Amino acid sequence: MDRGAGHIQLIRNGHKSKGAGRSRGIQMLKKITDANMDRYFELSQLYEEEFAPVTGATKDNSGQYPVSTPIDETHIGYFYCQKGIEVGFVVIGIEKEPYDVCEFFIHKDFRKKGAGQKLAFGIFDMYSVDWSVKQLPGAEHATKFWLRVIGEYTANNFTQHEIEDEKWGKVRMQLFSSK
Repeated sequence: MDRGAGHIQLIRNGHKSKGAGRSRGIQMLKKITDANMDRYFELSQLYEEEFAPVTGATKDNSGQYPVSTPIDETHIGYFYCQKGIEVGFVVIGIEKEPYDVCEFFIHKDFRKKGAGQKLAFGIFDMYSVDWSVKQLPGAEHATKFWLRVIGEYTANNFTQHEIEDEKWGKVRMQLFSSK
């Protein structure tokens, strides 16, 4: 369930925070809105460049990648922030269940430090729904990440399938619930 346009979700150690407490490094999720869309575009350029060898995306005449998933009435996004700086984002498809993790990115300087897991856990905690997460062939690092994170979040209570996606062809997909 969406908690409002300006909602900021505090998470600590991958789970919802009950308040500021004395925990080291409280992390934040901040909704992507028109007011901060420029930052989403900046981070999405890094994301698109990283995945271009897998997706085949190319830059347009202005030297920019098209944004794969725009924020609109069926796609909502959140930044992952550290010390007030947006260092990653997630975009989820909310048109119907299962909600789909459409885009997920953590800046390379913040990887392997728990940021991705905290972002994923925060989003899964925020929405009590069924979920799908897909990875493209050639993105084995993403599949490894998602299997670890979803496995930990659900105590390995998820299913995995190879499916034919209308946009991407054969993809790997995990299904699980945060209800």
